Amino acid sequence: MTSSSRGHVVHRLPAGPDSVRVGVIDPAAPPVLTVNPGDEVELSTWGHWGNQVTPDTVMADFPRIKEGFPDALGPHSLTGPIHVRGARPGDALVVDVLDLVPAAHGFNLVVAHPRGRGVLKERFPAGTIRHFALDRESMTTTLGDRVRVPLKPFLGIMGVAPAEDGPRSTVEPGPFGGNMDLSALVVGSRLRLPVFRDGAGFYCGDGHAVQGDGEVNQTAIETGMDHVRLRFTIDRGARLRTPRAETDRHLVSTGFGRTLEDAAHDAVDDLVNWLVDDGLSPDEAYSLCSIAADVRVTQMVNNVVGVHTVIEKLTRRPLA
Repeated sequence: MTSSSRGHVVHRLPAGPDSVRVGVIDPAAPPVLTVNPGDEVELSTWGHWGNQVTPDTVMADFPRIKEGFPDALGPHSLTGPIHVRGARPGDALVVDVLDLVPAAHGFNLVVAHPRGRGVLKERFPAGTIRHFALDRESMTTTLGDRVRVPLKPFLGIMGVAPAEDGPRSTVEPGPFGGNMDLSALVVGSRLRLPVFRDGAGFYCGDGHAVQGDGEVNQTAIETGMDHVRLRFTIDRGARLRTPRAETDRHLVSTGFGRTLEDAAHDAVDDLVNWLVDDGLSPDEAYSLCSIAADVRVTQMVNNVVGVHTVIEKLTRRPLA
């Protein structure tokens, strides 16, 4: 379904059996929607395992839930892919996050050791699930009866079709984006993704009601998104090596690797390149990163770890 709003075409893509794939990113998957640059898409996303995790789910239910998805290589439910006309390899797909409304239920899962990848997996070897009621009016939830937690929703997965052929797990992020778990991607942010294939092949999912950087026990408050509004444009010939994000105040570069050192190298290197593109010399940019940028752990639990480097904008440029 499409409509027109303020000169933009707005497409609607509800999550459903025809628009969601579970646990697999495959460049060969046919698009479920085709849009033009400048169009907006209102969509929804499902929670993990095809929205099968409910407030009544207990740990003993997961073997049965997983059996319903024999081809899944991960737990994430992805809406898409969306084909953006005119996007070509070497371009960047620009995604503006305009609106996010989480579902009413979320959960935090500690996967049992040895399969778990939490930072303290040896200390907490038993798997546990904790459910949360998400108050969309106050934008808060509670942990037990004493801790009130503000919600800061974002999509843990936004990505494009990878350059490599064949299906892959939704778990590991990469230059194509995917399971970045980048908490900066809240409403008002802008994400630039390198394009590797014609049409980009955008998909999203893994809604998080709130997450701390690091995602230390392996999950955030995992949830679906009842309403997502995104705008797609194309940055021609951007030739990005890795995704970049921008908020009203900050530039955010990303890096991924098998170690934090490798990920940090790529995140800092890309921020240096970004600042050089903005007019600094390489040595000025490197000095500025050491003086004014923060190197933060995005997540440590997805086999491929993530680091993002954040610097306040030198000039207050609007996200036009």
